[in-house]
Amino acid sequence: MSEQNYYEILEVYPAAGREEIETAYRMLLYKYHPDHNSEREEWSHVMTSKVVEAFQCLADPKQRKLYNFQIYCPVKKQAEKRKFLFFQRKQKVQWQAALMHFNAGVVLFTRQKSKAVSKFKEAVHLWPKFPEALFNLGLCLVELKKFEEARSFFNRGKRLNPKGRETYRALRRLDELIK
Repeated sequence: MSEQNYYEILEVYPAAGREEIETAYRMLLYKYHPDHNSEREEWSHVMTSKVVEAFQCLADPKQRKLYNFQIYCPVKKQAEKRKFLFFQRKQKVQWQAALMHFNAGVVLFTRQKSKAVSKFKEAVHLWPKFPEALFNLGLCLVELKKFEEARSFFNRGKRLNPKGRETYRALRRLDELIK
């Protein structure tokens, strides 16, 4: 996935229909075409490839639903801080190990989903009541198209944090994605 939002690249709203997306695509291809930007040829190639990538994603309904899921349910990059008392040394060590796996999973999230899944699973194994790891694990599984497994992790996170809006949003978006 590109760093910039595909809707911004194509200069359309997220509610845009297929015709609007195609029109914007054609106009931007014309605008960035190397023939019209001979003095900035390298820039025009980069911009054209971004426009093509954005169009390919947004023109396909399934890819667009997955992309919308990714936009509205971003990865949690930090875990909530936890405090431990003096006599809870064992739990603190266990939490720190889980947090180490969580942080490794966050780093791997963008490039290596399957390795990120194993890191988040290890974090949950070490600290079963880790809602951020459960959430990120669900996100990875959605991108790997393992929807039912993702749903189970989102539901576990929802039980741990019933007031967490992100988990409810992710479940709602997951239902839209599956339809």
